[in-house]
Amino acid sequence: MKALTTFLSILFFTLFISSDSMEKRKTVFDGAWEVVTMNGEQLGHRGVFMVEAPYAFYTEFDVEEKKFVGSLGGGIEVMANRIMFTNEFNTWMPDEIGRTYQMTGMLKANMVTFTWPVGDSRVEMVAQRIDDGVSDLAGSWRITDRMRDGEMQAMRQGPRKTIKMITGTRFQWAAFNPDTQQFSGTGGGTAEVKDGKYIEHIEFFSRNAERVGASLSFDYQVNGNKWDHSGKSSSGNPIREIWTKQ
Repeated sequence: MKALTTFLSILFFTLFISSDSMEKRKTVFDGAWEVVTMNGEQLGHRGVFMVEAPYAFYTEFDVEEKKFVGSLGGGIEVMANRIMFTNEFNTWMPDEIGRTYQMTGMLKANMVTFTWPVGDSRVEMVAQRIDDGVSDLAGSWRITDRMRDGEMQAMRQGPRKTIKMITGTRFQWAAFNPDTQQFSGTGGGTAEVKDGKYIEHIEFFSRNAERVGASLSFDYQVNGNKWDHSGKSSSGNPIREIWTKQ
């Protein structure tokens, strides 16, 4: 079991190609990927990881059973074929938070193979591309402003953070504090981004399984590295938020 959870801590390390553009840290592995096999064996539920540098998330869930299995994520740093990942939240192994791992990967067509050492052996994970991380909102975003009492107010940017990652067809948000190892929650699923509308179709929600299957529609505008997001939350309350691209 410990070997599996250690695997989950590092399974989505990827081989990236650096971009000259600092505005969008685009890599050939940006987007969403679905696990096909781990050491030649299939998972008993879905395993999806999402990469939008400088963050990456991995989550396991079962839509039909409305079951959230677990999630982890953190920051990535790419140096040719050497990828460094720093774990910032981990529902399987909180003690791994703060640790940095190294891994390599190989891309062939729409499949990617990851390998990394675990003790005296090596682990291999194969994943298939879901999307290539292209949409108006593709990226990793951190919430920085929120409407309170009719006015937009800046949020203090301490160690606790809420990051929302959007690829071409999927989304996931996670709230966590790597300094205290506190995990506050996560949710995600498929996403539609079109004509100023952003629609979430929830496939997992760590805090309330009954939200699975719901769809939420929001208006959005992007101005530079700011995303203006407004609509109603999953609890039905009106919201307006500003998210800043990381």
